[in-house]
Amino acid sequence: MNKLHLRFVRFGACISLVLWVSSAIGQEGNCMPLDLEYICQNTEFIQTVASDCGLACLSEGEVCLEACMEEQLGNGLTNPCIGCFGDQVSCIVQNCYFICAFGTEEACAECALTSCEAGFNSCAGIVDEDADTWTNLCDCNDSNPSVFPGAEGTGQGVDNNCNGLLSSAELANCIADINEDNIVGTADLLIFLGTFDCDDDCYLPADLNDDGYVGASDLLILLSEFGLYCL
Repeated sequence: MNKLHLRFVRFGACISLVLWVSSAIGQEGNCMPLDLEYICQNTEFIQTVASDCGLACLSEGEVCLEACMEEQLGNGLTNPCIGCFGDQVSCIVQNCYFICAFGTEEACAECALTSCEAGFNSCAGIVDEDADTWTNLCDCNDSNPSVFPGAEGTGQGVDNNCNGLLSSAELANCIADINEDNIVGTADLLIFLGTFDCDDDCYLPADLNDDGYVGASDLLILLSEFGLYCL
């Protein structure tokens, strides 16, 4: 492998590196939620495409890279989202060419991250709103710091680890699951409303706080658990 090719490989590595280590706070950008989900589910593939197209288009510019990625990804990403990769390449070439061409791979990567990470995040809309070190690329609830890939169950009836399933550690110990169907929902609310303001035997099991009366305090408990999956 000649020295010129080695320099291009460094550029390709940096082009994909900027995206995958990212954890900075950003704002809504050009990548739609489906784009971010696609990137999360196809990380290695998009890394390869971004790197290959970046190398092939170093002398051609953004238009070349965007066309290359569109061809290889098909309908995987929207054009505005792909455009952020084009901006990324231009940023790295403009700010890091000599460092990447003549310096070490580590120096090249550091320059790419320092110079181009924030811009790419802003363009793509990559954020970490809940500051749990996982961005909205793969964090299925970026407003809850206890929810991210690999998170331990909190027993609150939510999918903490973002695997699409609820483990026993994630299910909630609900007291408002009146009809015992393992979810606090509309059916429980209807049963509750049918016994509201009752202080006789009719109140069971809608007396959620065991004070002998079905009232506003019980309703607050039910609403606090509404939508939870239960043990």
